[in-house]
Amino acid sequence: MKEIQYIKSDLTPHKNEKFGFEWGTPSYDNHGFFKLNDEKTELLIAGKSHAEWSEEFGLPLHIIYAPIMRQNIKNFKKVFENEYPNGKIRFAGKVNPHPSIFSMMAAENVGADVASVNEMRSALKGGIAPVNMDVNGNAKSDWLIDQAVNKNMFFIADSYEELKIINQRAEIQHKKARVAIRVAGFDMNNVTDANVFTAGVWSKFGENIQNIPRIMKEIKRLPNIDFHGFHTHIGSQITDPEAYLEAIGFLIELSLEVSKNGQEIKLLNIGGGFPVDYVTKKEWTYLEERVRAGYIKSKNGDLSNTFVWNNEPGGLQQNEEGLINPDVWSGEKMYSDFPKHKMLEKVLQGNITVHGKEMSFKDGLALLNNPELVIEPGRSIAEDAGITLAKVSHVRKVAGNHHLTTLEASVTSFATAMLLPPVNPWTIINNPFKKESRPFETFIAGNLCYSGDIISKYKVFFQREPQRGDVLCCYKTGAYDPSFFASNTNSFPRPTRILVDDNGLVSVLKSRDTFEEIFSVPRE
Repeated sequence: MKEIQYIKSDLTPHKNEKFGFEWGTPSYDNHGFFKLNDEKTELLIAGKSHAEWSEEFGLPLHIIYAPIMRQNIKNFKKVFENEYPNGKIRFAGKVNPHPSIFSMMAAENVGADVASVNEMRSALKGGIAPVNMDVNGNAKSDWLIDQAVNKNMFFIADSYEELKIINQRAEIQHKKARVAIRVAGFDMNNVTDANVFTAGVWSKFGENIQNIPRIMKEIKRLPNIDFHGFHTHIGSQITDPEAYLEAIGFLIELSLEVSKNGQEIKLLNIGGGFPVDYVTKKEWTYLEERVRAGYIKSKNGDLSNTFVWNNEPGGLQQNEEGLINPDVWSGEKMYSDFPKHKMLEKVLQGNITVHGKEMSFKDGLALLNNPELVIEPGRSIAEDAGITLAKVSHVRKVAGNHHLTTLEASVTSFATAMLLPPVNPWTIINNPFKKESRPFETFIAGNLCYSGDIISKYKVFFQREPQRGDVLCCYKTGAYDPSFFASNTNSFPRPTRILVDDNGLVSVLKSRDTFEEIFSVPRE
């Protein structure tokens, strides 16, 4: 057996003279979310210090800043104005389904994509017009379908079986339901992590594209269905425009075939998945190399440069035999040359292939008489508008010489980490300008009693070694993270989630659980 070596890694990035540390440096923005106080000694978060927020709401704490969300919406709308005016936005409510968030969307004339009864109720309470609401999901209840039919909401039918159910429920009300059919079954490799790829052959969402011609023949037998077009959602964090363009080419081919039989295509919905930049291109390239180099060295018995928790391969490709190919990255990518609205712009300006002929996306839409084009952004609107604050419990070493920072928080407040190794920027927010000569490299763990409670499986970097009581700030947690897997594991309370506007107005999206709320017992 080879001797396992534990040697201090020399791969930690050195100080960058232009930008400070590549990771760990406090971030600023031009929207007022983060700015220096007058004395230039402390970072203010939406106008208050971390201590003020902590005193008022406790830690952990999720803060979302409304002006950044609004700007992200405006950017998407501007792309449509410039490139394809017949475009519509439906905010993917699952990323943050609170009435206050939907109210912001309604004020910006943005619709909603909802997937449950309560998401629908929340969107209605927030002022979203029913006609601008898309009812999505793969297991719609009778009650949800009945309400949507009654209020003339738009259905994304997930399968032919569901299409028949919608027809039956609409017939009871003597109404027609506006419907698009969700399409999947695309053979795409490495477009994003398998956990968030939702348009493949093995997908619980959508009808396989090969089944659509048969379904279109059957749809004539469903008199209470008002068919409008097709929907697809490739998945989350799609960083390459070619994935969109390939899927769109298939949809337009499908639509042209349907049109030949006299069926008008009024709408195409290309879903969401527009990417967010979590790190810079330089940082992402560096991170990939660290993962690759650490894994290769570990196969020779040297664990000193391991960069992924438990010496896992991270996003490196695994073949059918279970072997790792260190030259291919197949996981979620945390950088794109075309983040957020720039991806939509790139797609609208791109070329597609239709029946073997290359043409512009817009020319393809023209073949269908320029149908309404719908998108469902979620993460790309909310992610960089949110942060999470959490307190350090302690720092220790594991597996030889690797640092592990444990927080008074858990992986249930970092939903992405429940599915895949996330890459988020972090910083020590208290005394943020105190630095050591080199960044401090560490994994991050939570406080739950199970081994999977690892908040960051990739190492992160701080401007110095965290100490007990320090407050860490994790950037870009505005979508999914705060609520998607929130729970009371170990009877810990779910943290407070707040929305802050540029005038300092605070909306509490979810209050911190009390003892009585966790256990449903009377107050003492």
